[in-house]
Amino acid sequence: MAGAGMGRRVEAAAAAEEVEAPAGERARRGRQRPWAGAALALVPLAAVACGIAMPPPDASPRQRFDWSRERFEQEKYADAVRGLRDHLFRDPLDATSDSARFLLAEAYLRSEQELLAANEFRQFATTRPNSPLADDAQLGTCRAYWALSPDLPRDQEFTQNVVEECTRLLEFFPRSELAPEARRILAAAREKLARKALRVGKWYFDRRLHESAIIYLETILRTWPEAEVVPTTLALLHDAYSTVGFQREADAVRQRLVEAYPESPEARRLGGEEATGR
Repeated sequence: MAGAGMGRRVEAAAAAEEVEAPAGERARRGRQRPWAGAALALVPLAAVACGIAMPPPDASPRQRFDWSRERFEQEKYADAVRGLRDHLFRDPLDATSDSARFLLAEAYLRSEQELLAANEFRQFATTRPNSPLADDAQLGTCRAYWALSPDLPRDQEFTQNVVEECTRLLEFFPRSELAPEARRILAAAREKLARKALRVGKWYFDRRLHESAIIYLETILRTWPEAEVVPTTLALLHDAYSTVGFQREADAVRQRLVEAYPESPEARRLGGEEATGR
């Protein structure tokens, strides 16, 4: 999501939270429990001693939030994280808490702490489904897991998480303006999972474990029929079927490949073999 667009949504959410806060809650802001005030006073003092940027110790909840948001906008994400965590610890029920929690997750993501970001976004999306930022948080979960998605040879658990979280956004927020971005990430994740399955299927095929290869190749056609690797999958499946003597299945796969992807190199190869009687 574009930085400017996100900033406007966060500011709008913070303003709405401020207006909708109950009178009792507004009156409560800025007051600390006696035991909490003494304990928390140590935090900014330690921060000052170490030269770490923190909101002023006597700042109001709104001032702490604004201080943290300014650091976020300046791309000082470590400072923003400290300020937002301090703000949420001191005043977890403040009117700006939704915006603060979202910015905290986004700051984690932008500072390459993707797993922390995914956990924060996920918790926000599940515990605050009616927040104006709930769909932003759900997309943030998708983005964080996508950033965690590893190279193809490695296990793709995080990539599967991308599929689940992006699908959840499209199911629960179908009219969100963020849905197109979720669909883009979802399509990329599904393609990656299909490529992983093809890689495994080819590994089995190259080692003459054709029955195992067939299982993975059939899974691609069943689970990711829109994937770009489908022509390659069909051609390899044809060869695996032919090798184990399933000629009827091999002929059906060949026909599907030639009809659905006539311009592909795989279709030209198998179409040429059919024409020459091979």
